[in-house]
Amino acid sequence: MSENREEISPTLDVVRSMKEAGAIEVKTCNFDFTDKRRFTKLEPSQGQATQLCGLLQHLPAAVGAAEMAQAYTVSFPEGLPYILTTLKQGGFSTVIRGENGKIAGTASLYSMGSEAAVLGAFTAMSVVSGQYFLAQINKRLDAINQTVNSILDFLYGDKRAELLSELRFIQYAYQNYSSIMEHNHQRIATITSIQEAKKVAMKDMEFCLQDLSSFVDEKGKTEEVAVRAANLNKSLELTMQLYVMSSLLELYYAQNFDGCYVQRTEGDISSFVETCYERMNRDFSQLKGQLCSEKKNFLTAVISEKTYIAAINTVDGIITSLKTGREDKAKLVHESLHQPTQKATYYLNCDGEVYTTV
Repeated sequence: MSENREEISPTLDVVRSMKEAGAIEVKTCNFDFTDKRRFTKLEPSQGQATQLCGLLQHLPAAVGAAEMAQAYTVSFPEGLPYILTTLKQGGFSTVIRGENGKIAGTASLYSMGSEAAVLGAFTAMSVVSGQYFLAQINKRLDAINQTVNSILDFLYGDKRAELLSELRFIQYAYQNYSSIMEHNHQRIATITSIQEAKKVAMKDMEFCLQDLSSFVDEKGKTEEVAVRAANLNKSLELTMQLYVMSSLLELYYAQNFDGCYVQRTEGDISSFVETCYERMNRDFSQLKGQLCSEKKNFLTAVISEKTYIAAINTVDGIITSLKTGREDKAKLVHESLHQPTQKATYYLNCDGEVYTTV
């Protein structure tokens, strides 16, 4: 017996229409999700899990199956932000094709309740995956990922308390991303605080750079170069990572993945980071030149051989790390900003668990 249109769930109607328009791909699958080399389990909250289970119950019909499969592959060819933006703007147009395969017209969906249900499920998937992306970013920012106690070992100066408080807040905002995103008023307040943290990072970066320049201009500092240069470099790197993380967090919290905005954001971050690294490289290179010119002091026993070698090795290591750090951050920023708008594939099993590929 053919299925009457009246009997079709409005939510299923939306999913099917999106599938027909090529905005979403749904297939059954049978993978071993315990293989941690290939899959990682996402951790939705209780509310997000409920929304995803609501979507899951419509997937058998969406793929034309009578019974629930063990798992489904759900892919978004243009990324989740494209789907979310379309639904938020009030509907998803179904492309109608003629017999020759050419587009004959479109039919707009108008059931706001059904669209809201699908929007809620996809928003939950977007937030949960965002928490996963942020975790990967945090792992790559090794300075900001350190414990507070280890940071206190090298952080110094008038800006110590200010920088430390912003660092703690950014760690809180990253760790609680998935939960805060479910509460709009708290999300908006958090975005404001993230913007403030970014401004503090920029201000403290200038302070640290001026401190570095002053140190380079000091006379008779050879004996303290190894420790002071290392601490200055760590402080600069921490401040840089705080700026990068707050910039990325702002975009993820706002869920603003408009192409022009993402491009401008990447340009702003890249310009700031590049300028800072150029100044750091200039000052540390000048410091190395000063050390080389002071070799005669070592030869005349004004300073010890051990002190001199430690200073040279420290500054050499810093200069080498600056090139790597600059390249790594450029790559991290690009990948982090564009990842959400790339084709995304998720795996939902019959228990309501969600996985993605490693």
